Amino acid sequence: MNVAEWHLDAETAQRYANGTVTTALASSVEQHLIACGACREMLTPAIDTARLDQVWTNVIERVTAPRAGSFERLLRRVGVNDATARLIAVTPSLRTGWLSAVTTLLAVSLLVAHTGPHGIAVFFALAPLLPMLGVAVAFAPAVDRMYEMVSAAPYDNFRLLLTRSIAVVTTTVAVVLLAGFLLPDARWLAVSWLLPALALSVVTLAAAPRIRPLHTAAVLSVAWLIVALPALHPHADPLLATRADVQLVSLLALTAGAIVLVHRQRALPAHSWRNS
Repeated sequence: MNVAEWHLDAETAQRYANGTVTTALASSVEQHLIACGACREMLTPAIDTARLDQVWTNVIERVTAPRAGSFERLLRRVGVNDATARLIAVTPSLRTGWLSAVTTLLAVSLLVAHTGPHGIAVFFALAPLLPMLGVAVAFAPAVDRMYEMVSAAPYDNFRLLLTRSIAVVTTTVAVVLLAGFLLPDARWLAVSWLLPALALSVVTLAAAPRIRPLHTAAVLSVAWLIVALPALHPHADPLLATRADVQLVSLLALTAGAIVLVHRQRALPAHSWRNS
């Protein structure tokens, strides 16, 4: 570079193009190039256009990439890799809106549970359904703003299905379990809904290769309500959903669903559940 006239020489231009100059010199060159057309013309042949295009592409990707939210950052801190953390974080049933709706339903059911001996039946009618509905919504394109990105992700089908489901079920169960400890009377009631809840969720996942999760969830919801709602009758047992026969059927359904899931873990066709 000619210091007196503040122009580039061929050697400095080549070094700048190769990225081997110091930060201070690079800043001086860039400031000079803004106003000097002759130096820009001299520098042009030395620029590697492929490298320049790649740098620009990286800049665009960095600027346009969505910022990681607090939940996604938390997942990364506990060891979840970036791709998995992003796919879990954009799950519809892990968003604030869904969790707020779940919390509101539970709050209402707890209030009803404290109004009389049969009010607790409302909680047992709702609690087992919430984890299953969360799993179904996790794969519903109508409510997933990132559905196209998730569908196009080069990610193993079963791993994505299982990872999202575990995150949804764990989060929802934690909320419902906390609410369960606020029920009146015996504290064992706080967990007696758990076995039916897990059974409904696992059966929904097991059916995913052949039946859309929302459809399975709708059918299972009706079946569960047929079992649970009669407990609201004044002369019925309000703890009908906690009886041994209901728990036994739930255990059998959970076991069967788990066996099917393990058997099909590497054979889940993408279109069967991603297009649900």
